Amino acid sequence: MAGFFSSSSIKRLPVAIQGLPENERMTFVMLRMRRDKAFIARELGVGLDDAGRVIKTVQEALIKSGAIDMIQNPVFFQVDHAPENEDGPGKPFELSRDEMDMVDQLELDNFFRILRGALEKMDKPGRRLLSLWFNKEMKAKDIVNFYKRLGIDVSDSKPIEQSTEQDVFYALEKNIKKLLKIVRSNLKHEEMELTPSSLKAILTETGV
Repeated sequence: MAGFFSSSSIKRLPVAIQGLPENERMTFVMLRMRRDKAFIARELGVGLDDAGRVIKTVQEALIKSGAIDMIQNPVFFQVDHAPENEDGPGKPFELSRDEMDMVDQLELDNFFRILRGALEKMDKPGRRLLSLWFNKEMKAKDIVNFYKRLGIDVSDSKPIEQSTEQDVFYALEKNIKKLLKIVRSNLKHEEMELTPSSLKAILTETGV
């Protein structure tokens, strides 16, 4: 637990929580992330009764400061608005660190660690294609011509000489879904909406 939250992050906690012991401060963050008592007990390495006492201390501190709503209301970290169907377009991807509270920023940092790790697990051809599209902003036609010059196949089912722009789009979708599968396997937040369209929006804004 301590390895996930940096000391600078802890200092950004509400005033009512800053003066509490470390376990209480960590518990506040977990309550903000809607973790239950069993989860908190495991993370703190204590029994359920002790976890309950820590939770009560946090709740009482927030009640006294008039900030109990910080842990009672759901806290959503939505990377993108979910489209009507999984492959349809979602709303534009927007993230502003200046408008985030401490918990949301921690969630964002954790998500990008997961994304970087997922990209490292991708095979080299997949990373190359994603990089050309999202980093170099090459068009499908340019990618086909680039691959032809290198003698690299875009599609698994046909030689590069027969490849078309449509094959580039197909390969992109295939690799986006492959990357999404890896990312999803490491996400623990049920509230995060992550679809192929939202992942594409993130990569468009941040690159590979």
